[in-house]
Amino acid sequence: MALDIQDKFAIEELLRRACYNADYNPPESMRAIYTPDAVFEVPAMDISCQGIDNIIAFFTQSRAGFSSARHIINNVVVEGDGDSAKSSAYLQVLRTDGGATAIVSVARYLDTLKRTADGWRLAHRSVAMG
Repeated sequence: MALDIQDKFAIEELLRRACYNADYNPPESMRAIYTPDAVFEVPAMDISCQGIDNIIAFFTQSRAGFSSARHIINNVVVEGDGDSAKSSAYLQVLRTDGGATAIVSVARYLDTLKRTADGWRLAHRSVAMG
């Protein structure tokens, strides 16, 4: 059965929350975004984190160097059925230093999601740079 509008909205909200958490909330907040056995990877940067504890460690480390980063997504596409889905979204990362704001990264999120007892969660996120 195809995803209904409530599922699509819940997934899009999860994707927005992932960006917000990356920018503003403690890295532990990613537990509400990813499944316990999730994978987060950025192949172009040779980054691969398996399991939520390693994902949290990645966000803790990366946030220390980019405290002013803002993750912005658009052109979100969600497809799936039942308890699994795939999504794609364009990503821009902005950073402000000394009053000047610049786009520091452009990428695409390629996600696999699972419906859990707590709602939709990311099971796999691959960040395709460029």
